[in-house]
Amino acid sequence: MNALYAALKAHDLGTANVGLITDIVACPGMDYCALATARSIPIAQDIAKRFADPDRQQLIGELGIKISGCINACGHHHIGHIGILGLEKSGEESYQITLGGDATENAAIGERLGPGVTGDDVPDTIERIVDIYLAERQRGERFIDTYRRVGLDRFKGAIHATDA
Repeated sequence: MNALYAALKAHDLGTANVGLITDIVACPGMDYCALATARSIPIAQDIAKRFADPDRQQLIGELGIKISGCINACGHHHIGHIGILGLEKSGEESYQITLGGDATENAAIGERLGPGVTGDDVPDTIERIVDIYLAERQRGERFIDTYRRVGLDRFKGAIHATDA
């Protein structure tokens, strides 16, 4: 196992990020799926780059992001702590953000945060969501627990930079 890890690490594939913000589930999206109406993989890559610092990932703790490129929901966005649903709106890609999804024994479908954002705005929006979470969480609290305690309304300002 150590040899396999060393080989993966040598190719920048040995990141220990299971369950952290960069351990993103994304469907193939418009890049590889004829059904998709929006990109998923580039959005996941942009978020992963934004939160690439391993120390920051550890600080944030357990936080599941799931991205789907259409309403078929192959990325299971609806059960992500942070879910991202890519849609086509007036010929443009638009991304709906949901919060509070959970696939554990405390199952929940995420609630829509607000109007959709552009693909370019998704990483900034996720950043603002994380900032709110870090400001609101109690000692050792996971994102999903903080979300359940403070509710959707506390995060609504994350959709627009001026409101956060």
